[in-house]
Amino acid sequence: MRIVLINPRPILGDKEQLYGQKWPPLGILLLGTILKRQGHKVYLLDQASTNLDFEKTLTWIKKRDPELVGITTMTIGFSSSIKIAQMIKNWNPSVKIVLGHYHPTICAQRILEKYGNLIDFCVRGENEYILSNLIEFLEKSQNSEPKGILGLSYRHNGIVKHNQECPINKNLDDLPFPDLKLLATNYHQNLAGINLMNSKFTTTFFTRGCPFNCSYCTVPSISKQQFRSKSPQHLVEELSYLESEGYSEIAFVDDNFSINLKKILQLCRLLKKENLDLSWHVEMRVDRVSKELFQQLVSAGCKSVSFGIESANQRILNYYNKQITPNQSMKAIAAARKAKIEFIIGLFMIGAPYETITECKNTINFALKSDVDFFFLNLVEIWPGIPMWDDLVKKGVINEDKYWESTTRVLDLTHTHSQIKVILDFITQAYKDHFSYKNMGWIFKTLLNFPLSSYKRKIVLDFLKNLNLGMKTFVRLRNFRLTGFGKLQIN
Repeated sequence: MRIVLINPRPILGDKEQLYGQKWPPLGILLLGTILKRQGHKVYLLDQASTNLDFEKTLTWIKKRDPELVGITTMTIGFSSSIKIAQMIKNWNPSVKIVLGHYHPTICAQRILEKYGNLIDFCVRGENEYILSNLIEFLEKSQNSEPKGILGLSYRHNGIVKHNQECPINKNLDDLPFPDLKLLATNYHQNLAGINLMNSKFTTTFFTRGCPFNCSYCTVPSISKQQFRSKSPQHLVEELSYLESEGYSEIAFVDDNFSINLKKILQLCRLLKKENLDLSWHVEMRVDRVSKELFQQLVSAGCKSVSFGIESANQRILNYYNKQITPNQSMKAIAAARKAKIEFIIGLFMIGAPYETITECKNTINFALKSDVDFFFLNLVEIWPGIPMWDDLVKKGVINEDKYWESTTRVLDLTHTHSQIKVILDFITQAYKDHFSYKNMGWIFKTLLNFPLSSYKRKIVLDFLKNLNLGMKTFVRLRNFRLTGFGKLQIN
């Protein structure tokens, strides 16, 4: 079968905009790899990274003449998914349209009720083989009902039906190495629009799932709080393969990288033994770290760690059900610095329900005064399926019938216009204070730590060359949106 897989470009407000940074869409890359191995003709379009407009996207699709189009659909990309589906159906109504990923998992009933004329199937949950099972069924039984395909929702005779849930993938070693040749885009590791290294970059994951249940997080809805890990041996084989393909920068996109510390240490030992020439980057909780752990990460090639700090206010952290304290965040930053982690990044959330201006300012000041190299001040947003959404629906703060198709900024629900302006101005000023001509805080702090590694020296030079771009980008960050992982979505 001829299959097109699309990572759509979100539409924010009235304008088409790129969202976050350009990282390989690992989810549909794995889907494409599996389908290609099964003998299908697979074409993959990362519209979010190629900056292709919708008319050109349709032209690209027409040239491939697909029989089926699969669209990965986070909530923020749902309106784009529907727009693409509408264009395809107007061109060729016989093309099957399948939505997968988070939003169809949570909102399959609503999607098929409202858009059943456009969307043929919704794939629910975390299992890469649901789509291939559906395609196998369609090749054999075009006119019958796909009752036996787990994790599938569809309409039959005008009635929305949901098959039984499909078990999540428990043995991650069974997944193939992603076929990166499916992607025509070159990716780079960058921070706020500035390339950290002009080198070949991609993503992978060590683990999936998370046992925690933070109120802003989508992961429990997908993984049912089931934490799983690849074997360290299998991951090292994958990283060796990536190095042989010319990749030198790897970002881990785990839901929670630091749950199994024993396996992390085993991974570090194996990486040192293999002596791979790779630089890699992770995100971690602040309560599952130590100087000794960071030293092992550094010795195995880890260059940056991003911490989900979220807030400097314990009341807000408790509302998030984050189960950390600001003091733990400070200790984690200090331990990473002592272990000589090259880049320490703080991820913060501003604008929780009824968060006071003083509390917002506390978090901003924490970000400015902490010993992180970079920080992101993300505006809190909600969408169906996360605990915070359910809480605000229950309290009558948000109308789920009105807002289920998109993400919604909490500030707009619980704060006045004047309060919002004050908070956004604080955020803008924080970025200016940290990355201005008069106070290049990170540059000065970095230059004091001579001798610089060759890795960090290149990044400092790139930052200085692109300072104008960096300033504009960081000021623009006040409009960035929060993902369900408590971080800026960059894949």
